[in-house]
Amino acid sequence: MLGIIIGLSVICLVLAITLLLIIIDIRRINHELTYINHIETNAGVTTNTNFPLVRKLAAGINDNLNATRQLRLEQIAQEKKIHQMLLNLTHDIKTPLTVATGYVQLLNRDPHADAKQSLARVAHNLRSVNYYLHYLMDFNLIQEKSTALKLKPINLSKLLETELFDYFDQLTANGMQVTPKIAPNLVLTTDETMMRRVFQNLIGNWLKYAKNQASVTLVRQDEQHLTITFTNNTDKPLANADQLVDRFYTTDSARTTQSVGLGLSIVQSLTTTLGGKMTLQADRQQFAVTLTFRDHNV
Repeated sequence: MLGIIIGLSVICLVLAITLLLIIIDIRRINHELTYINHIETNAGVTTNTNFPLVRKLAAGINDNLNATRQLRLEQIAQEKKIHQMLLNLTHDIKTPLTVATGYVQLLNRDPHADAKQSLARVAHNLRSVNYYLHYLMDFNLIQEKSTALKLKPINLSKLLETELFDYFDQLTANGMQVTPKIAPNLVLTTDETMMRRVFQNLIGNWLKYAKNQASVTLVRQDEQHLTITFTNNTDKPLANADQLVDRFYTTDSARTTQSVGLGLSIVQSLTTTLGGKMTLQADRQQFAVTLTFRDHNV
């Protein structure tokens, strides 16, 4: 009997010591975590025991700390890129606006100047201003719509045909020959404003970068999916097609060309917000953007 009592006492003592060590370790982890949360440091929490649960807890906390730090670094890098992009856009807007203002002043000073040529240059530069202002508006649109989509059945075929018709004069002036292959009366439950901006950005991409030939197809892929493909010829073969969705990507470091990824980045963001998927394909001197949408109400 005495042996049993002694044995139980030893077990209780061991359990008490174990519990005490666990409490001390948890207090240490809590103290270190409080310090880490208030001080900029790459340190992690530590443990002096070999208890599996405590070590697993410390490892989980450290994994979470590392993931949070990585997200913070990525956010800082993204904010720097966005800041630079806004500076670039400000410059891109200011330059054509200044040029247009100069031609207007020239016409005011010299009534005998070539008014037709000057007005054409004014119109060209104002179109550039409008082009970049639309991108700024699209960023705001994405922020607003990401939490408040206005979904309703939209006749996608008619919407696309209307946008192509509205851009007909500009496409013709650019020497573009567009071949549409649009299946009639395809309906998708989506946000009309955002889908319209998707089409406008892709047609705008034609106006800036396409060469002579372009085509657009809208077909039903299956009972629940619609596919839209914008295709165009280019001046030269495109390398690294995946980079073209980087809103900061330019074809040279001096920015003598505009950010070719800006419009496609907008399209990708709009498409993703609408629950769709965008893929790019570059084959020699032909470039294609394919959008796939699923209508969950079908």
